[in-house]
Amino acid sequence: MSEDDRFVIIGAGPAGIAAAITAIREGIAGDRITVIEQGRRRDPSRVRGFGGAGANSDGKLVLESEIGGELHEWIKADIEALFDEVLDLYLEFLPEDRRGRYRAMRGRFRNPEAGARIGRACIRAGLEFIPADIIPLGTATCREVVSGWFEFLEQSGVEVLLETRVTGFRAEGDRWIVTCDDGRELAGRWLLAAPGRSGHDFLVQALEANGIETVNGPIDIGVRVETDARLTEPLTEATWEFKLRGLIEGERVRTFCVCPQGSVIVERYNEELLAVNGQTRPEQPTGRTNFAVLHTVTLDEPCHSPNQFAGLYIRTTIILGALNPIVQVWPNFERRRRSRMSDLRKCFIEPTLQRALPGDIRLALNARSCRVIEEFMHALDSDGLLEGLCSNRTLMYAPEAKLYTVRPARLSAELESERENLFFAGDGAGITRGLVQASASGIVAGREVARRARA
Repeated sequence: MSEDDRFVIIGAGPAGIAAAITAIREGIAGDRITVIEQGRRRDPSRVRGFGGAGANSDGKLVLESEIGGELHEWIKADIEALFDEVLDLYLEFLPEDRRGRYRAMRGRFRNPEAGARIGRACIRAGLEFIPADIIPLGTATCREVVSGWFEFLEQSGVEVLLETRVTGFRAEGDRWIVTCDDGRELAGRWLLAAPGRSGHDFLVQALEANGIETVNGPIDIGVRVETDARLTEPLTEATWEFKLRGLIEGERVRTFCVCPQGSVIVERYNEELLAVNGQTRPEQPTGRTNFAVLHTVTLDEPCHSPNQFAGLYIRTTIILGALNPIVQVWPNFERRRRSRMSDLRKCFIEPTLQRALPGDIRLALNARSCRVIEEFMHALDSDGLLEGLCSNRTLMYAPEAKLYTVRPARLSAELESERENLFFAGDGAGITRGLVQASASGIVAGREVARRARA
């Protein structure tokens, strides 16, 4: 391989890291790979840095093709076999005795009897239950895995450029030139764009600059719900992460990222944009469960910037919270009344996110999303599901949003765009919507690059 035959990866999230590790194991020398990451080694933003938003989370590995994206609709590879590779990619960087413990969880949260019971309750409530095989690693364990990845790439000779922001890329002959904010230009034969959700603005501009046809991906906007863990135990004990979705007023709404015994946290996209998220530390149970309730919005013509729509929700919310997230007691949300400190003091649970300030989510979130979320919450509060949810024991946090940027209109089964040797992977590229599928997309792209390098 010549000096010009370099594999350049934009983004050190699960997709980019999986691509680099796969390429090395399939024949590309580590010193011919460059990974560029705008964040630090351990970035306080939680959405940037080595490992990205996904692998610096609480590490729920959802091994289900219907959850976390539609990768199975694009690739020709066996999706189940890919998920096995993803699981290996995470567990092999843990001590051997602990690998077995997590492998033994396979199938534990996909109990047919419990699934049938929850499914019947969902039918009565007008909802749908998606059973899923889930292995919850926990935040601390997931960070151990990320550290193992970093050491592997470092020892393999991979050039990992941290705190380096990519400003664009362009084709020159048979090479791709990547420009960075420090003035550097890096050349590669193959380029993988996996910038993560925080890189959506950059990617929109880069796709336009390269004349690549795009389509709008959906956006998810909503709230993060926090309630008493005893209330959610019938579902979390059976499924860990209950995947429930509804169709209300013709709109899709779902639960996402359930954190049993967890806490609500802040993730920061930049100085102006922050959102709430959740995490679980099994070693530090909180007595609370939190989860997102997300309204999926697909905007087509004449809207060309769905993420700007979501960004307005985020910005309005943090204006109301004086640059902080806001929290609202459920009865106030339902009665269209702002929450104040006196309401929080009367609530039966205390917020785990102490910096959240009381406010009115309805002032920031559009009316349709509010109606859909309110009706969905009442459906969740049904016999056999989350009875008692719509009460003074439940808090709502905002802003909760998942930004999936525009993506290339045409992608091959190897996730190559219409431009030769330009690949895309992960959530920020609009390919996936979750940790496992993002990692799997990186494996697909890394394997194809390695195959071409061997040819």
